[in-house]
Amino acid sequence: MEMMKNLSIIFLSIFLESLPFLLLGALISSLIETYISNEKMASFIPKNKILGSIVGVFLGFFLPACDCAVIPVSKRLLKKKVPIHVAVSFMLASPIINPVVLLSTYHAFYQTNPEIFWLRLILGIVIALIVGILMGTLFGKKEVIRNSLIEEEECSCHKDIEEGFEDLVDECEHCHSHSKGISSVLKHTAYDFFEVVRYLMFGAFLASLVQVFVPRDALLLFHKNSILSVFVLMIFAYGVSLCSTSDSFVGKTFLSTFHTGGVVAYLLLGPMIDIKNTIVLMGNYKKKFVWTLIFMIFMVVFLCSVLVVGLL
Repeated sequence: MEMMKNLSIIFLSIFLESLPFLLLGALISSLIETYISNEKMASFIPKNKILGSIVGVFLGFFLPACDCAVIPVSKRLLKKKVPIHVAVSFMLASPIINPVVLLSTYHAFYQTNPEIFWLRLILGIVIALIVGILMGTLFGKKEVIRNSLIEEEECSCHKDIEEGFEDLVDECEHCHSHSKGISSVLKHTAYDFFEVVRYLMFGAFLASLVQVFVPRDALLLFHKNSILSVFVLMIFAYGVSLCSTSDSFVGKTFLSTFHTGGVVAYLLLGPMIDIKNTIVLMGNYKKKFVWTLIFMIFMVVFLCSVLVVGLL
């Protein structure tokens, strides 16, 4: 009974902690859909992949969203014909460099270990750029979004246009102009929110199972080996699925036991990918894209963290 009680408490804490940020992500996504046209979105994305990924990181600061909230936003960006490398760089950078997370990381580390604050910020940006460019190179213009079971409604003139009645284009644009506003924002917010929340529930349940059945003391078996501790804390970050706004304070507790490189690995990987995010990604993106993304994140975070071990 005690185990079930703990499972319920942890599940609710993960789910309820993520819910407001998920709603924020759905709202940002709906505002993009309603007020920013494909042409306008494409106009400020550079053709160069490196510059485009930098723009994606830049968006990650000004469109603040938690780790699970960025998924509906990134999906909406791809639907707006934003290149994959831009959307991925945004999705990985935002949970680390948004103002709320920067503030929590600052409060947790800056007084005692300021290097961890700067390492999380700088390496978070570097990893987001590298993985974004790699994913853009591998998948190019391939369709990576999974077809949804819930289809968005189309106005009837769309079908007529597809059948060759181009003279109805003006009428279609007219009906869309009237749809823009609060009702359209609410409609898309509800759509994106309920599209993702079911996967979030399942992901939160899996994460709560990990927290209940995997004792934290098991981590201490590997703390003496600095390289192995990097990998172990990455796995731990993936399993416990803490929100990026609060994981800094948990990471701080590892400093007395683990090498700084391992703590940095924990702080970098968790916001970018965890069990909860994996389930949400699987519900929105094709499996090959998701598994490739997870592999890239693990590899680049591991290499960067090992580099930190060597330097410190």
